[in-house]
Amino acid sequence: MRITTGLVLSLLGVCAAAQAGQPPALACNPKALTRAARPRYQEISRRLREAVRDREKLPNGYALSLDGKAISLTEAAEWMSLERLCCPFLTLGLEAVSGRGDWVLTLTGPSGVKPIIEAAFVKKAAPKLAP
Repeated sequence: MRITTGLVLSLLGVCAAAQAGQPPALACNPKALTRAARPRYQEISRRLREAVRDREKLPNGYALSLDGKAISLTEAAEWMSLERLCCPFLTLGLEAVSGRGDWVLTLTGPSGVKPIIEAAFVKKAAPKLAP
């Protein structure tokens, strides 16, 4: 099963920017979520971050392996539907790998998107102290 949300980077804005020779804006709009949707978005975002088991760098973003026991496929898809409202520059993909209970979430976008994804999902591992 593969659910892919090709965010068209708010087509009109991107097309207009491209015609003007400008890159698309890489800015999140937290006001795009309704007041009622924000608590659910915050909760499911926290659970999604906790479910990340592995990260793979991609040329234009990251692929995150999610623990299927920590977050369901439908919850991950729900997060995607909310995330695309506030961050329309992201291209999101969700894949259920055959025979595994884990999901793969891809977050990609235009040039300059990696630091935004890193800030939200790629935690720096604490250095291990020698005994």
